[in-house]
Amino acid sequence: MISSAILRRHWAAASDADVTFALNDAGESLAAFSRVTADSGSLIQSWIEGRTVVEYEHYPPDDVVDVRSGSQFFYHAHRSGGNEHGHMHLFWHATVSGRRRYVAGLPRRWVRAAPTHLFAIALDDRGLPVSLFTVNRWVTDGYWFDASTIQSFVARFAVNDASGNADSCAWLNAFVRMYRPVIENLLLRRDRRLSRRKDLLASLDDRRLEQLSLLRLDWEADLRSLEGEAVRRRLAL
Repeated sequence: MISSAILRRHWAAASDADVTFALNDAGESLAAFSRVTADSGSLIQSWIEGRTVVEYEHYPPDDVVDVRSGSQFFYHAHRSGGNEHGHMHLFWHATVSGRRRYVAGLPRRWVRAAPTHLFAIALDDRGLPVSLFTVNRWVTDGYWFDASTIQSFVARFAVNDASGNADSCAWLNAFVRMYRPVIENLLLRRDRRLSRRKDLLASLDDRRLEQLSLLRLDWEADLRSLEGEAVRRRLAL
């Protein structure tokens, strides 16, 4: 399923204020994408920095981690076929209760927390996003939470103060905000698929079950669709 249909329905029913917020996020993500492409050639190159891409290696090598927000992401490539070059895995560090907790003093460290996987963003060889997907627990480990709890983590996801990755972080933060209706749908699809299995715990460790949900997207088409909704409402662009 293409994400645009989900977004068109969401924006058609949204308030003018929410459409304006989405327009701002779209503008921020597009501007940041343009900057990083001009500086590095693409989002992917901003993390790879001319290295030879090795399957499963993380780029940047130490991931991009914001200890203040508990957000983290990395890029890697290990799948062939289709138009995907590789994908970004997004995480939010949570305790088993779903909360964030710090140790006093510097540098800040996480206590009894693990990087919980939120979802992944597939990019083509130009660095353009082409799909969103979720993976099973065994793929990334971390605590497992239902769709509603993961959505609350997505709402708090923000990667900032990342040395050398400011523009790619700005793109990602605004992109995630713009696509939250799609991410919600993606997570609900994940949970619906698992709900059809008799033993959830066994399913979470089932190596035959890797990708749990996927939504293809056309970022350019979604930007045009949002602009069209704003024009229909006579909102300022």
